[in-house]
Amino acid sequence: MWLERLKFFTQTSIWRFTIAFTIIVLLICSGILAVVYQLTLGAQKQQLEQSVRVAAMSFVDLASASTMSADEFQQIVTDRGRRSNSLILMLNANQVSIGNLDRFSGGVSGYPQVQRFPIAVADFQGEPTLKVVVSTRVDTRFGELTVGLFDENQQLENTFATASLATLIGASIITLLAGLLFNRRVLQRVKDIGELTSKVKKGQLQIRLPVSRRKDEYDIIAVQINEMLDDIDELVHSVASVTDNIAHDLRTPLSRIRMGIDRHRCDPTELDGEVWREQLLLELDQLVDTFEAMLELSRLEKGVQLIEKKECNLEKICLDVVDLVEPLAEEKNQLISINIINNAKVLGDENLLFRAIYNVFQNAIKYAPHSGQINLRLDGCELLIADNGPGIPVEEFDRVFQRLYRLDKSRSSEGFGMGLAIVKAIIEWHDGSISLGENQPGLCVKIRLPE
Repeated sequence: MWLERLKFFTQTSIWRFTIAFTIIVLLICSGILAVVYQLTLGAQKQQLEQSVRVAAMSFVDLASASTMSADEFQQIVTDRGRRSNSLILMLNANQVSIGNLDRFSGGVSGYPQVQRFPIAVADFQGEPTLKVVVSTRVDTRFGELTVGLFDENQQLENTFATASLATLIGASIITLLAGLLFNRRVLQRVKDIGELTSKVKKGQLQIRLPVSRRKDEYDIIAVQINEMLDDIDELVHSVASVTDNIAHDLRTPLSRIRMGIDRHRCDPTELDGEVWREQLLLELDQLVDTFEAMLELSRLEKGVQLIEKKECNLEKICLDVVDLVEPLAEEKNQLISINIINNAKVLGDENLLFRAIYNVFQNAIKYAPHSGQINLRLDGCELLIADNGPGIPVEEFDRVFQRLYRLDKSRSSEGFGMGLAIVKAIIEWHDGSISLGENQPGLCVKIRLPE
């Protein structure tokens, strides 16, 4: 089981990110350690090598003196090697080694190159110990001379290398463990999302992802998924509501059509043939009009009607609508007042805008009382249409824009419940917005179009 989990962890993107991050950390640590080494031990190392070269050249200069004899030079090498605890000297003259280095099995690089090699020396207790010598070889007229100095920083260099290795290993372990912990946390969040989607597939649309107070990227994703589920839940209920509304709207005319056909079939003389056919056509026209309105709304919402937008005069459209609806208002002795503060021209389709404003006016005339008041106010790209009718409850403001939705639950009143839905689709097609408000009494419809 643990192997399966580990295999799953190593296949995740966060694990690959952890590996990449670990490599970056190791490279950074290695670079920092290299800089520290170069500024401390590296500088001392170069200084020691330079000291070896200077000491070697001093012996070359000494041997080059015209007054220097071979015996004197050999004596100087012997004396300096004996008095110094750090200087290593070995002069090969006539197959004889002179100095404080008895023998050396390997060859030493010639000046100015330097070479490191270990030698065995006795400590203060007489016990042999290994030390590293930095040396170079020069040729004098008295023989080949090897000059070297003990590298007292070798132990410190070894300690630095051990500490550097331990640091790199520790950094690797820490970053990998952190990656495992982060991986576990991330996978838990992903697992929650997976479980939620699985439950949603089973129809549990009411569940939501938890959102923490951290407000990190996973909380942002959770909020977006919850909002999406809210929209899906609302759409599902909307579809169910539309289905119920369609069933109610179709049942009544279809029932009347069936009853008329049955009566005419049982007794053809009971109903006047011409009247019966006219009633049948009216019922069928109502059904056709309902479906035509639904198809038109679908085309508007999906943008199927590819109409080229042109410059439209809002004042002219509003006045044309008022001219058309005035006879309807006069039948109910209603008064229409017009207040145009500023006119504006917008990009859109004049026929669609006319249809939207006409539908709003038609509803206002329908629900305003006899001798009621309907006000139109145009201020630039903002249009207000208000009436003093019974109005709409605030909790119903959003629902009345749904297709086939009616405030009359019995659905006995005339109409299809598509008017405001089509108005909203037209306004949104023009990149505008529509909202409802209270007129106390009555309803206020506010339409705002982009300039």
